[in-house]
Amino acid sequence: MTAEIIDGKAISQKIIEEVTAEIASGSIKPHLVAIQCGEDPASMYYVNSQKKKAEAVGIQYTLEQLPAETSQEQLMAKIDELNKNPEVTGMILQMPVPEGVDRRAVQQAIDYKKDVEGITPTSLGLLMQDRPAQVPCTAMGAVELLHAAVDELQGLDVTIVGRSEIVGKPVAMLLLSMSRSCSVSVCHSRTKDLEGAVRKADVLFAAVGKPEIIKGEWIKEGAIVIDVGINRIKVLDENGEPVLNDKGKKKMRTVGDVEYAAAAERASKITPVPGGVGPMTTAILMRNTLDAAKRLK
Repeated sequence: MTAEIIDGKAISQKIIEEVTAEIASGSIKPHLVAIQCGEDPASMYYVNSQKKKAEAVGIQYTLEQLPAETSQEQLMAKIDELNKNPEVTGMILQMPVPEGVDRRAVQQAIDYKKDVEGITPTSLGLLMQDRPAQVPCTAMGAVELLHAAVDELQGLDVTIVGRSEIVGKPVAMLLLSMSRSCSVSVCHSRTKDLEGAVRKADVLFAAVGKPEIIKGEWIKEGAIVIDVGINRIKVLDENGEPVLNDKGKKKMRTVGDVEYAAAAERASKITPVPGGVGPMTTAILMRNTLDAAKRLK
């Protein structure tokens, strides 16, 4: 058996097209504000990527760039200002925050109606109650890929490897909802019999952040694999030595949390890395931003 690829690029593009069309045809004008402290290179790259995608779909995007030494009180004051600004319909807090700032306290200060990432206590609490307003983008994207792969979820045995607040836990809550009614097991890197938990799964979500921690031979025949992991590892030669590129730097490749080639021989459907869950995260962020603007209208 060779698994069918679940094409996250194609599915995310459809979401982007739907968001673009709705904004173009309607009176709702979303305005997403990103708050960034300092100029962390990875964060800057993410901000630039967000800005390009937002403007492409018709979302106004503003970056509130604060000094790297911004205090918690100053950051909270800025969030309060944006909460009260009726022109701002969505808000995203970029990581990292300055040293000494309580990330959770700052996130909690964001009005949940403008919480496009779905990470405030209110957003997560509503998800727990099976009446979500906004859902963390990567988690929602991963579940939508599962919907694209199978028509009926009810009763499926699902194993989630990973327990983060932005992927593992919200995926579990989404799949336990009355509308999906899966049987869910949540595991992590310290689970005693991780192999056994994976072997019984009709559906596997891998989101632990450890390259190829899940071996392909563990995958149940015919299972569906949703690999959320994105890991960069060195390319090695036949002697186990790093391969260098033409600039003398070590070559790197991107892999997931699942041993892809071997897993694809056993699974019925599988997400690639890259090209699976990754594109879905940005697409869901755009849709969440539109949904937030609609609720605030």
